[in-house]
Amino acid sequence: MDVQHKLDELRRMVQSARSVPLSASCLVNRTELLAGLDEAQRMFPEEFETARKVAAERDAIVAEGRAEADRLVAEARRERAELVERTDIHREARAAADELTAKAQEEAEGLRREVDDYIDGKLAGFEIALQKTLTSVALGREELRGRDPNARRGGDGPKSPAEVDEYVEAKLGKFEQSLRRTLDSVTRGRERLRDRSGLDDSFAGGDPDGPPLPGERAD
Repeated sequence: MDVQHKLDELRRMVQSARSVPLSASCLVNRTELLAGLDEAQRMFPEEFETARKVAAERDAIVAEGRAEADRLVAEARRERAELVERTDIHREARAAADELTAKAQEEAEGLRREVDDYIDGKLAGFEIALQKTLTSVALGREELRGRDPNARRGGDGPKSPAEVDEYVEAKLGKFEQSLRRTLDSVTRGRERLRDRSGLDDSFAGGDPDGPPLPGERAD
């Protein structure tokens, strides 16, 4: 017997008890009623435990149902994606997108090559100009070294010609070193450009009368 049946039994006991005349009271056996109430009270913990188990089972069933629903939704989405991929419209759209992507990449590559080619041409002209300046500086230094150190210059300047030549020689030497470093940087930059874009070396020999580039031997 559960607690509900026990309470119904006690209710029937009260309903069937003899009434007291001219009042709402009735006569019941106190011992029997208290014993019934004690028994019902002892049943409550058991009923609570049963209710807790039922609630736990309900939560587990709900969680399982949700997991199954999620699985079914995911499977439906996957099947829908597969169906879409099988359609001609999807295949045509993908082919068009691939074609556009390839064309854009080809145009970008061509544009980059044109830019690199333009920069390489400008650097080649600058490289040749630097080499010509270096040649002029080297010729000037050789001319200075060939002068007679005992020669006297006109005027009453504070320095002798030899001292002036030594000063100019030192300045030209530093200028020549600076030019050579700049020329080396330009040459390395052009080499990287040509390696990256596969440019030819047409600008290196573009000026047949120009001086040889670094690393080239003059004829």
